Amino acid sequence: MTTPRQRFLNYVRNPAGARPIVSPFLPYADVIERTLRHVGLPVTDDPVANEVVLSRALDYEPMFMIACDSFIFPWQIDESRSDAEYRTMMIQTPIGEWTRRVSRSLGEWGDESGFPVKTEADHAYIVAACSQVHERAGEIRAYYREWRQRIGEDGVIVIGHPHPFWLSFQISQQNIILHYLDYPDTFRRSMDAIYEAALFVMDIAMQEGIDFMSDSSYGLEMTSVKLCREMDLPYLRGFSDWTHARGGLFWYHNCGLTRAMIRQGIFNEIGADVIETIAPPPSADNDLAESRRWIDRRVTTKGNLDLGLLRDGTSDQIIDATRRIVEAARGYPHIYSTADAVLPNTPAENYIAFIRTARELATAI
Repeated sequence: MTTPRQRFLNYVRNPAGARPIVSPFLPYADVIERTLRHVGLPVTDDPVANEVVLSRALDYEPMFMIACDSFIFPWQIDESRSDAEYRTMMIQTPIGEWTRRVSRSLGEWGDESGFPVKTEADHAYIVAACSQVHERAGEIRAYYREWRQRIGEDGVIVIGHPHPFWLSFQISQQNIILHYLDYPDTFRRSMDAIYEAALFVMDIAMQEGIDFMSDSSYGLEMTSVKLCREMDLPYLRGFSDWTHARGGLFWYHNCGLTRAMIRQGIFNEIGADVIETIAPPPSADNDLAESRRWIDRRVTTKGNLDLGLLRDGTSDQIIDATRRIVEAARGYPHIYSTADAVLPNTPAENYIAFIRTARELATAI
């Protein structure tokens, strides 16, 4: 009897004749707990253990996404310099202390203060922080080893997205383009520093048995095909080639407007083994059947049930939408999943309807 992890990896490496994979994308803890209660199973205070139990009961292969960029930028809260409205956070770097202020009510990226890169001079802190990642090798190794032991063979583990082309979320979305155009050499040095630091983290992750290296980029609601090809693609391809040279698998995530990117070949040029989520309207602009005709048959796609429908629709609507996904992906390697992380308050009945329908229909193909 193969394990969920083995089934998932075997399918990605050689889908021909393998059992199809059903794997909802990062369902919120409340969804898992509500579904466990619905099927009469106990709920614990461990969300990972809860999903493992539910995945066994419903017969799906879970995936877990864990940290990467927090090891490159280990921000720490300094309450002595915080106030009722903002938390002061800091990183000690070789060129001095780097700080930012994060709104308690709006969250880490809720306003401009939460993004520490505001001027060209701030890029020096990016490079300095990245230069210290080697000092955290023991902490990084222990983290990934603990996660592999925790999940065991009950699912696959995907490393989180380092995002060098968007400076690992250290710069606001509006400043990304301004800095990229105004300070191209400085911006490139920051991207290169994050890329090299991410490879250091990924190397340890692979040694500790993490299944997929990964990265993500914005869809065309935030970028253009030209800019993605120029700015994002070299690093995405670099991560993919680096991973494959070490016998690993590379995972690419994009839950935005990607139809033009797919049709112009960018998704094939990445060289990913798994591409998610090929998101449909209304949140994005993809038709799965069309997308699969443009994406290389060697690539396993993953998705693409609409999250709003899953949360707000009826079980009959979920069943019908899932049938359409199975039919659209017929003849192609595809993991049956959702168009992004399953939303909070998604009804248990809908969650179960999707998984059971996907399992039944995909297995029958």
